[in-house]
Amino acid sequence: MMPPPTPWRTRSRANPGLLLAAMLLAGCGGSTAGNAPTPAPVPAPGDSAAPAPTTPGHGPAVTYKTVRNAAYRLERHDSLSLQYPGGATQEQARDRIAFLRVTLTESPTPGAFQVAIVLDSLQVLENGQPGSPDSIAAARGTRWTATLSTTGGLSALTPDRTGTLPDELTGRLRLLFPALPAGGVREGMEWTDTTEYRLTADAFPGSERAVTTYHATGGDAPGARKGITLRSDGSYDRQGTRNQGDQELQMQATGARQGTHVLGLDGILVSARGTEAGDMTITVPTVGQTVPVKQSGSYAITSIGSR
Repeated sequence: MMPPPTPWRTRSRANPGLLLAAMLLAGCGGSTAGNAPTPAPVPAPGDSAAPAPTTPGHGPAVTYKTVRNAAYRLERHDSLSLQYPGGATQEQARDRIAFLRVTLTESPTPGAFQVAIVLDSLQVLENGQPGSPDSIAAARGTRWTATLSTTGGLSALTPDRTGTLPDELTGRLRLLFPALPAGGVREGMEWTDTTEYRLTADAFPGSERAVTTYHATGGDAPGARKGITLRSDGSYDRQGTRNQGDQELQMQATGARQGTHVLGLDGILVSARGTEAGDMTITVPTVGQTVPVKQSGSYAITSIGSR
């Protein structure tokens, strides 16, 4: 009888695909410890002017207004399917539920607000298992600040602490502020917004360029509250780099998004939801290994009043 095969982890020459799998898993666990990520490139400042509508609208114009301690529940689900040579696949899933408080106050700059977002609590699942309690506790209470124009031109969100979970949430918080056309949004308007920003996605610090087309329709928000609905379609192009152990990992991704935001006529976000799907490539240059990844995600934001 032939002896059983030696497990891959004890072979003198590890399979590069399995090596990369282990590296990816180590980098996606939600820990605040480990190797420092490679600094992400800072996108060049974009045009801060609000996008111009391509179709006229009617009815009252809706713009952002001051609000204090507006509370939201933000739920996000992400999944990755890694495709290895020979046909093997590996599935990863990440779930987050964040409870946030949002405050907009008048800025000394005309037509702008000071933004403050506070993380009250966070629920984390990694492949169905609870995330690190220490990492969650360290993230709780994180406060992000930024400036916002009356039509949704958002500057870089700056957290008051660093860590895997706060860094990851930074890019998601932009979903609270869809870009509105100059002069505010009216029913029937359509416009396209192009923006570039830093974010951490799938454990990679990097930058993303997003192009989104919005179409505004009338509608009633929950509770018979009058509002306006923004339906969106768009695309994104993302890249990033991180160090794992003594190896550099590089990521590139492209994909498509769809979403719906509901704003009250007072300019306050009532709810939002959306999906995205795309293709990502992760490369370890030192071993010459590249792994294609299918990625998908969904989110839902719900207003839960003021606190």
